[in-house]
Amino acid sequence: MGTALVYHEDMMVSRLLWDDPECRIECPERLAAALDGLRQCGLEQRCLRLVAREASEEELGLVHSPEYVALVQTTQALSKEELQVLSGQYDAVYFHPSTFHCARLAAGAALQLVDAVLTGAAHNGLALVRPPGHHSQRAAANGFCVFNNVAIAAEHAKRKHGLHRILIVDWDVHHGQGIQYIFEDDPSVLYFSWHRYEHGHFWPFLQESNVDAVGRGQGRGFTVNLPWNQVGMGNADYLAAFLHTLLPLAFEVTFRLTLSWCWSQQDLTQPLGTLRGRCGPHQSASPTSHSCCRCWPMAGFVPC
Repeated sequence: MGTALVYHEDMMVSRLLWDDPECRIECPERLAAALDGLRQCGLEQRCLRLVAREASEEELGLVHSPEYVALVQTTQALSKEELQVLSGQYDAVYFHPSTFHCARLAAGAALQLVDAVLTGAAHNGLALVRPPGHHSQRAAANGFCVFNNVAIAAEHAKRKHGLHRILIVDWDVHHGQGIQYIFEDDPSVLYFSWHRYEHGHFWPFLQESNVDAVGRGQGRGFTVNLPWNQVGMGNADYLAAFLHTLLPLAFEVTFRLTLSWCWSQQDLTQPLGTLRGRCGPHQSASPTSHSCCRCWPMAGFVPC
C-alpha cells in the first residue's frame, strides 16, 4: 500500500468571467501550481494515481439540500450576466458554466480517496481539488466553496464504511464554518480548526469561529476552534498547536468514547473489573476484565 493521489484536469476549467478583486485569487493556477510542485519533487510518480469521478446527486445530498444541489446544476445553462447575478447572492463566490461539473469532481475525488484508504488499496492519500469546500453550507455556497467536499467524505465514511469516529483537522487560514455547522450536533465527528481570527476582524467575521464555539446538543465538546488573534503565526506555532493541543485532545476524546463504548458492552452479570490506567499499544499489559479487553484496541490502547 502506498499514497494515493486523486486529481482530474477538468477541475481547472472553472474560472472567474468578470472583474472581482475578492474572487480573482481562486483561479486554476492554484491547482496547477500544487501539481507542478509534486512533479518537480518527484512525488507524483511515486503515488497511486486515481482519476477523480463525479459525486452523484445522492452523495451530494449527504450534507446538502436537494434544492441547493438543483440550483447549482442550473448554472450550467446560465449566461455570464445571470451567473454574475447569482454569484452576488453569496459571500465571496463566483459561478461558471462548468462549476457544477468541477464541484462534483472535487467531491467525488474526496470520496474516492476515502474508499481507497478504507478498502486497503492505499495507506493514505491526497486529493487535489477545486473548488474548495470547507465554507459551503447545507444550502449555500460561501468563500469560493460550492459543495463541502470533506463533510461529504466524512458522512460517506460513516454510512458506507461504518466508521463511528472521525477527526477533521482544518488548518486553512480561514475558519471552515461550513464543516462546523454541518457537524456541530454530531458527536461522531470531532472538528478541529486553527485559523486566523484577529478577535473577529478576519473573514468570515463570525463569533462562532472563536474558542467558545464548542458544538451543541450531543455534539457539545466535539467542535474545537483555535483562533489566531496575533498576525504572523509561523511554522513553530502550527507545530506547537498540533503537538500540544490537537494530538492530546484527539487521544483524550478517543479514550473517553472508547471507555463509554466499553461500559455499554460490559456484561453486567460478570464482575466489572477496574480500569487502572492506559498504556500505548507498543507496551504489553494484561486486561483487567475479558469483556473490556475487546474494546480498548479500537482506541489504540490496552488496559493496564
